[in-house]
Amino acid sequence: MPSGCLVPGCTEKSRLGQSVSFHGLPVIDAQRCKLWLRAINNHRVGEDTGKEIIKGKTICSLHFKLEDFDGRLFGKIRSALKPTAVPSYCRFRYGRRG
Repeated sequence: MPSGCLVPGCTEKSRLGQSVSFHGLPVIDAQRCKLWLRAINNHRVGEDTGKEIIKGKTICSLHFKLEDFDGRLFGKIRSALKPTAVPSYCRFRYGRRG
């Protein structure tokens, strides 16, 4: 079953062969995870949501800036985010960053 993006209004789903990558919330780093949750502003999950609930939840690459990715890994199947990356395109307009 494809997983979807946690950003409200985003309809991206994980599918084989697509150019959008999906990135799990950084549940190991509590401070960074809070930043991500604050940035996406999803009313179903907040800064104090337990790890067991958000573990495995993902945010798609459309919500990150190009400079948030490790440029050495472009061209690979999955692009890796830098450890400082925080979602920034979270007022999503269907089909486009916004």
